[in-house]
Amino acid sequence: MADDFLKTIDDVKKETDIVNSFLGFVYRKQKKVLYSMDAIVPLSLLDKYYSGDIERLEIDEFNRAFIRSYIKNESLVEDVHDVAMKKGLGEMYEYMCDFPEENFCIYTLFQFHQKLFSKCPHPEFGGTVRNCPAVLEGIPIDLCEPGEITRRLSDLREPVEALKVFAYQMKYSNDYSALKDFVREVMKVECQIIKTHPFNDGNKRTTRCFANKLFIMAGLPPVYIKLEEKKEYQLALKEALRPRSAGERDDDSKYDIITNFYLYKLCDSIIELDINPRVNKEIKAGKYVRMSEQQNPEKKLK
Repeated sequence: MADDFLKTIDDVKKETDIVNSFLGFVYRKQKKVLYSMDAIVPLSLLDKYYSGDIERLEIDEFNRAFIRSYIKNESLVEDVHDVAMKKGLGEMYEYMCDFPEENFCIYTLFQFHQKLFSKCPHPEFGGTVRNCPAVLEGIPIDLCEPGEITRRLSDLREPVEALKVFAYQMKYSNDYSALKDFVREVMKVECQIIKTHPFNDGNKRTTRCFANKLFIMAGLPPVYIKLEEKKEYQLALKEALRPRSAGERDDDSKYDIITNFYLYKLCDSIIELDINPRVNKEIKAGKYVRMSEQQNPEKKLK
């Protein structure tokens, strides 16, 4: 829809500039000139959205729209077609949105996982720690041995608590200048959970839900990954998890691609759950005009 709508009939305002910027983002994405290692585009849009010049969608509304519209897309990332698993995914996200933030910690993973498998024939599978070796499809890394899972998760208690503090600092100060740093720290924890691989199945789905809770706590929208983005996501994850060879730097730069990927996904959520409904509403009110109508003023909406 980005190439179908241009500017408003009214005088240009800051809010209009923000909306048009996001529509331009959609246009470039449709032309396949967007996703890249460069974070400038999404950071610019996120800075505009969180600048205070626009009335943002309330986070509870984001959550409801997310669950209502896109939870099936999250399921498709794992190629899950089983009805019980899809219902369980919905249960997990409903539970995640309502979960008390003060109780959120690394071990909340187990409660999310229980909800994920709550609609399956054997719900007791949910929340059960893996007790056998595991492999990560398409990514040649050594996953945590079963006997090390408890210790590895324990090591993540402090990083998760630090992320909660980071999230609240941004949300309550309304200062999102460190947003990229926050997303990077979330990705570092997400990757450590995936490497720990605490469950026999459903690790990535549960871990993404865990990351989304941290986004929500920071006042950011939850994100989803569409089926057609699966390959790009896996490549980003592979780079973050890839063992470094001798002499190769093993620093935070390995999280660059997956961090940027999630910055773009935050923009996608804002566009599809806030900007697009906002534009559609304003089109009906006669505020926006189609390209053909701008070129032919007599056709402008009244």
